[in-house]
Amino acid sequence: MKKVSIQEAFKAWNAEQIRPKLPEGHEQRFLERLTTQKQFHKRRAVLRWAAVALLCIGLSQTFWFTPAKPTEEVLKFQKAETHFTFLIDQQLEKLSHFDSPQGTQFMEDSKRQINRIQGDYQMLYQQWEQEPNQSKLIQALISNLKTQIELLNELQNQLITIKNLENEDKIL
Repeated sequence: MKKVSIQEAFKAWNAEQIRPKLPEGHEQRFLERLTTQKQFHKRRAVLRWAAVALLCIGLSQTFWFTPAKPTEEVLKFQKAETHFTFLIDQQLEKLSHFDSPQGTQFMEDSKRQINRIQGDYQMLYQQWEQEPNQSKLIQALISNLKTQIELLNELQNQLITIKNLENEDKIL
């Protein structure tokens, strides 16, 4: 019995309610808003997928272009290069303090030859930077550095000989 009375109470209440009168064309405005919201949600979905695609591309590029670890041979070369360039710089520093009128021409010729060899070294080094795991280029670079050191040693020995001869001439 209560169910019947509750239903009747709701019907009575519903009849008592005052419904506001809706303006004309309200259905059309509602449909327009609904289609606008659907378009907005479609655009938003497209932007979400574009963001996901960009994120995936960015991550794949990060992993794709991660440089490979250098081989043991490359690491040894880099250590040897550092050592040899230090020796070359040290010998060039010593030779720059040498002052002798007779050794000037010999020194200029040797410096030109060293500059040419260093230019060759730079070209080899650029090739090596493009493909760092080529053992032949590494060997060529090391032999170039050794040639520079040998030339500088020879120059230093020749300048010492010239200086000794000058000292002997001064003594006599």
